[in-house]
Amino acid sequence: MTVIKSHPLPQHPEGSPFLTQDYEDVMSELKDKAEGDQPVKWQEQWQWEMSNVHLFLIQMIERAYLYAPYAIESNDLSNFLGYAEISFFQVYSHHSGEEEYIFPTFVKYSKNELWSKNVSEHHTFDQALDATWLYIRSCQEKLPAANGDSKRVKSPVPPPPADLIRSIDLRSFPNLDFDEPFDVVGFRKHIESFIVPLVEHLGSEIDTLTPELMDSVGPEGDKDVRKWLDSHLKAYDPAWFLCSAFASVPISLCKQMIQLPFLVRRILVPFLLAPKYRGYWLYAPYPEVRPFFTSPDRK
Repeated sequence: MTVIKSHPLPQHPEGSPFLTQDYEDVMSELKDKAEGDQPVKWQEQWQWEMSNVHLFLIQMIERAYLYAPYAIESNDLSNFLGYAEISFFQVYSHHSGEEEYIFPTFVKYSKNELWSKNVSEHHTFDQALDATWLYIRSCQEKLPAANGDSKRVKSPVPPPPADLIRSIDLRSFPNLDFDEPFDVVGFRKHIESFIVPLVEHLGSEIDTLTPELMDSVGPEGDKDVRKWLDSHLKAYDPAWFLCSAFASVPISLCKQMIQLPFLVRRILVPFLLAPKYRGYWLYAPYPEVRPFFTSPDRK
């Protein structure tokens, strides 16, 4: 089987926030907590799982930041914007789930308001994140139809909720010009304005998921959240959720983090859904989207 390779990953520009010591410190701690196999004890699973999820989210944003000039130079903006939109929508969906049910349920069972602080911290950067998603959508709408064909691949990401659009004053983000086509410089400057606080939050949030704190939630609280989470994730369109996950993490981690029926993992995702958006996944580290097949670089 021919191995499909990602686009060559560009180097970070001088002054990139992804090269700062603050960023490196958080990433080092997340990687330490994400190491190894999934813990057996439920109290230890949350910190391990969330560390891996946060690394996945940060990686997607970093790759969107790096690939922006390449997409312009390669005349591949449509596929790049598709990948970038999924990257930011993954973060939006992750935080929405935490705010809607996960953290409030932890508070309910533990009688500890600690997790309410996590939700409050979201509001220090959530509008900047959401504005990025809206900007990408705006740029997609301005793209000319490929070769005069109006049937360009439509993004699998659902449209932004009306209340989200109304809640954001887009004039607050001067680097994003919603009246113009995609601008690499403005896109990168906008990400630079919030990425370090976002990453620091994702790092500090892990400290609220220690085994001792999770023990205060108790097994019933854990089961409650797990049941909700399972139903919640199944409601996501696998075309953006599962395909991007399969394209972004190693096979061994996929198998531990995402428990799926045979037909979904062996047929639906790799052969029916992923090929439709194959151009998107060339911006991901594992673009073949074959997480349950052997590949030399998917150990």
